[in-house]
Amino acid sequence: MILRIGYKLEDIDFIKEEAKYYFEKVFDVQVEECEWEAADLKLAIEKNDADLDQIHIELKQGKGIITSNSKVGILIALYRFFYEFGVRYVRPGKEHEVCPSLTEVDFFEKEIHIEETASFKHRGVCIEGADSYDNLKNFIDWLPKIGMNSFFIQFENPYSFFKRWYEHEFNPYAEKEPFNAEIAQEMSDRIDEEMKLRGIVHHRVGHGWTGEVLGYSSKYGWESGLTLPEEKKPLVAELNGKRELFDTAPILTSLDFANPEVGNRMVELIVDYAKARRDVDYLHVWLSDARNNICECEECQKDLPSDQYIRILNQLDEALTKEGLNTKICFLLYHELLFAPKKETLKNPERFTMMFAPITRTFEMSYADVDYDAIPEAKPYVRNKIVLPNSLEENLSYLFQWKERFQGDSFVYDYPLGRAHYGDLGYMKISHVIYRDVKFLKNLGLNGYISCQELRAGFPHNLPNYVMGHMLWNNTLSYEDLKEEYFSAMYGEAWKEVVEYLEALSQYSSCDYFNAIGERLNPVLSDRYGVCVNLSREKLSLIEENTVKTSGNQKLEWKNLGYHREYVEKMATALRLISEGKNVEAQRAWRVVLDFIRRNEMAFQPNLDVYRVIEVAKNYAGFKL
Repeated sequence: MILRIGYKLEDIDFIKEEAKYYFEKVFDVQVEECEWEAADLKLAIEKNDADLDQIHIELKQGKGIITSNSKVGILIALYRFFYEFGVRYVRPGKEHEVCPSLTEVDFFEKEIHIEETASFKHRGVCIEGADSYDNLKNFIDWLPKIGMNSFFIQFENPYSFFKRWYEHEFNPYAEKEPFNAEIAQEMSDRIDEEMKLRGIVHHRVGHGWTGEVLGYSSKYGWESGLTLPEEKKPLVAELNGKRELFDTAPILTSLDFANPEVGNRMVELIVDYAKARRDVDYLHVWLSDARNNICECEECQKDLPSDQYIRILNQLDEALTKEGLNTKICFLLYHELLFAPKKETLKNPERFTMMFAPITRTFEMSYADVDYDAIPEAKPYVRNKIVLPNSLEENLSYLFQWKERFQGDSFVYDYPLGRAHYGDLGYMKISHVIYRDVKFLKNLGLNGYISCQELRAGFPHNLPNYVMGHMLWNNTLSYEDLKEEYFSAMYGEAWKEVVEYLEALSQYSSCDYFNAIGERLNPVLSDRYGVCVNLSREKLSLIEENTVKTSGNQKLEWKNLGYHREYVEKMATALRLISEGKNVEAQRAWRVVLDFIRRNEMAFQPNLDVYRVIEVAKNYAGFKL
């Protein structure tokens, strides 16, 4: 059979390749491009004034049409078309997709009638962790398959994230690979092209502008060990009577925003970047990535940091307007900037998108669990003495205070897969929290969600991102339905036993404990970690049996679950000991975890970010490197 497809699209080569791939993979039919009127299946972008991605799919007796109002939307619609035939995009990478083998009869007998609008405008992920080029490319490829439309590359390029991987930081068993700034830039350019091919909404930079003002490139991320030249000192924040780099790192260093040279230089740099990078849809303008380092000079003490921030943003808007640039600017509610301004407001709110970033929040509960009648008053700002809140109630008090002064576009920039997920040994609690958070977003007056996270967050499965993407597209979906379709595709007939096991692991472990929330000495949690050890041992025979009797992708998933089972046994042992206060024994057990994940990293490389789990364990969970 030859299926004739007609296109009314710009840059159609990529979507033609995708249509050809899936029709051949699923139905074993050949695809031929033809004139619109003669086509069996028609794909078109029909732009309109809607602010949200929309899709329309019709199929009857082998004839149909797939349309969307955006470039990324037509891809979402194409993948949704094959989803209706049973394709499941369970992980990044085509090799991990579950594709049924169907016939021409199945195609001709199927009727599809779909007319949908995305529940949220902003649906995306921000890069973190240690990543190879393929990790990043596969993740971007996965986004529209699960309903997402946006990707955020922090800094000038992903140098920092590539460097961690290619130099194999924290893994002495892996040999360093060739890597430098030129290699990083070449890979970054290719990633930009991958985003452009798919129409992915492009977010960029974030932290780093403060360092750029001082002459340090943002591409190097959290580089440290530097010394500030004498002539730059008037630009940086005065702390305890001194002006130096904060912890020797430009990205952590705040500036003297009462010095007009600071604002002028920052605005000039941002405008130059926006002129050079017109492919960037949302340019993030943030301040330093540290707290309690705000300038203490006499002039700065007259203003809140957020008032100074808004003044610079207004200055930036005027400069961008003068240059005829319509680049959207994302501004950040984070650290000191959680505290809303008292004097200033944004003069052109259409330019800006507000980003709420509650980085220290608990993930043991959801926004849906909050008693909104008991939200406290936002605490007053005390210069260089702030304590970031763990509670959702206090975090939300700052959001609500900001929303009194800004009613424009906004989204939450959240961290469920940035640190907290390592504490959830089954990844099921964090999946359900994400589900409930997204379902509740409209109650908070937020227009979406970008997850600041490791891309290699699939150990043992990627349900958290799968739920996130599907719910951001359609926030009325059932969690139980998502869970069933995901795990039945991944594990086959025994999927319910796997889910029961994973949910038990989640029940007896803690996102917060691994993330340094709560007391380190915790006898109740210690007992629970002991249960996790026993659960992992009990599932050995189930995993062995199904690894033997399955094949293809399911066999690989059972094998991956076997690696995870051993990881849980070792990690839960170490956490049980440290929560009992047996620190010496805990460190010995942690060395066993380290050895296991380092030696086996290549076996589960796309699923577990070894660099990041080690970094979080030593910085938050209490273990030592």
